[in-house]
Formats: sequence, C-alpha cells, structure tokens
Amino acid sequence: MAATGRHLIARVCRALQKKLINLVLFQLGWFVCVLGGNSYAVAFTLIVLLLHRWLVLDNPREWKLIGVIVLVGCLWDTAMAQSGVIRYADGFIAGIPLWLICLWTLFATTFMHGLLWLRRFPWLAGLLAGVLGPASYWFGANLTEAELRVPLYMSLAIMAAGWATLFPAGIYLAAKINSTPLEAR
Repeated sequence: MAATGRHLIARVCRALQKKLINLVLFQLGWFVCVLGGNSYAVAFTLIVLLLHRWLVLDNPREWKLIGVIVLVGCLWDTAMAQSGVIRYADGFIAGIPLWLICLWTLFATTFMHGLLWLRRFPWLAGLLAGVLGPASYWFGANLTEAELRVPLYMSLAIMAAGWATLFPAGIYLAAKINSTPLEAR
C-alpha cells in the first residue's frame, strides 16, 4: 500500500514538473521573441520544440494541435494587422513578424500541458484570455516597434473579443485530443 502511495506521488510530481517546465519555457520564450527579434525567436523556438518533444510531449497528436493553433493564431494576427488594429514595423508574412509566428508556436505547446487545467473552467479561460491576451499585446507593443492603433480602447476590445473566443476553443480542442484513447489516435 505504501509503495502504491509513493508511486502515485512520484507520478503527480512528474506531471507537475512537466507543466512547470512547459509554462516557464513559454514565458521565457515570450521575452526572447518580443525583445530578441526574429533570429533569436527562431533559434529559441527550435530549441524549445526539441525540449518539448523530449521532456513534455505525451501525445503524438499534439503536433497537429500545435499546427492548428499556430495557423489560427497567425490568421487572427494577420486579420488584426490587415485591418489596422495593430501594426508591426517588421511585418514578415501578411503584416506579422516572424517572431510572432514563433511566439504562437511556443504558446501552442502550453494547451495540452500548462494550460489544460482550464478545460474544467471554460468561462475562466475566456475571461483570462479576454484580459491577458490584449495585455500581452499592449506590453509587447510597448517593448517593440509594434503599435496598437487609435483608438486604443477599440483595439483592446477587438483583441479581447477574439481572445475570449479563440482561446477557450483551443483549450476545448486540446481536452478532446487529451481524452482520446491512444488506440484511437
């Protein structure tokens, strides 16, 4: 009985360790991408993807989820750039910089790990995304040559609505993939 308890504690600790590694690498990546620019962002993202595969990844279907989230996120940012909600000085593809594509890639790695707990609270996922998503853009714009367009409150409101919708949808998709038995994957 005691061995079973220790085994369970060890499993929980490993799971928490993976989540912490996942979130720390993403947060560090945010600063590398925003402050370091394209070259540093690409190098850091490649390193994180290798570490993610080696230390964190449990489900091979996660790569598809990462691809979908990066695609949707980049389309969202492209729409915001093309409509004038935000302007990037170093637009790479359709008005968004390469470092932002890297940032979406890093963020996508958190959906099945560090942020999956939000699957139980979709309303909280929407609320947090509606506040923290625009805040991230605002902080990032103040650290780079990106510019939130005037009026600022309108830019932030558009970002909040998009984030409050897209983020919970991504968490829902991650939860579906995570709950699918391996045999069916």
